[in-house]
Amino acid sequence: MLRRPGFTLIELLVVISIIALLVAILLPALSKARRSAQATVDLSKLRQLELAHQAYLTDHDGHMINAGLPHGTAPVNLELAWIKSLQTYGSDLVVRSPLDDSPHWEDGDAVPVPNTPGTVYRLTSFGINSFLGDPDGNGLNPWPPADPRGGNAYLKVQHVGPVTDLVHFLPMAHEGDYAGADHPHPEEWDGFGTGGAVVASNAAQQMETNAVAGPQAKFDSVANYTFLDGHAAAHPFGDVFLDELTNRFDPHPMIARP
Repeated sequence: MLRRPGFTLIELLVVISIIALLVAILLPALSKARRSAQATVDLSKLRQLELAHQAYLTDHDGHMINAGLPHGTAPVNLELAWIKSLQTYGSDLVVRSPLDDSPHWEDGDAVPVPNTPGTVYRLTSFGINSFLGDPDGNGLNPWPPADPRGGNAYLKVQHVGPVTDLVHFLPMAHEGDYAGADHPHPEEWDGFGTGGAVVASNAAQQMETNAVAGPQAKFDSVANYTFLDGHAAAHPFGDVFLDELTNRFDPHPMIARP
């Protein structure tokens, strides 16, 4: 009776090499597909937040939501924070993004956010444009009253006027001083005229400019954004902010749109 010969060592090594090659080819594709799916879910969560905000505007005579989770040493005001004020406007509102791998969430081996009073952890992946908001009249508008853009002019959506393509929600930085905040400060990003690289670097310290794709701190870094008119979309950072006079954050009519 003839015995069927087994595989030789060389044949086994060839098969193993082919399998390893196929895995090496497939893994990046699978990782990219997973990232794409997460980005889609993230955009959906942002849309739900913006829809909730539209309902909030209706119930509050156009007053916009405010921020209560600061960076640095200022005390947290959770009652004022938008993650609290929007809770009643949608049972499916989620403030943690699937793209968010920040080490500051209060689970597992989380670490507190640096430079914050006491033990502060991350409560949301998202932030609101600091130019917009404040139902209590305190104002987030960074320009002083003497500045033509100042005077806390944007407490209500009616104050913004016809400019509705303004960034409203955006991803907050995963690490650093702003990891526990619910708003960045885009008025600080221009770098006093120092140029594009500094602008993107300044922004990346406060928001996750490449939450979806691309290198960090570059104009081609891609993140998901929502806009005051209700729509949400992915954009390179350079599409929403080039400098102080060309951006989609400052509602002042003198500001050009990119």
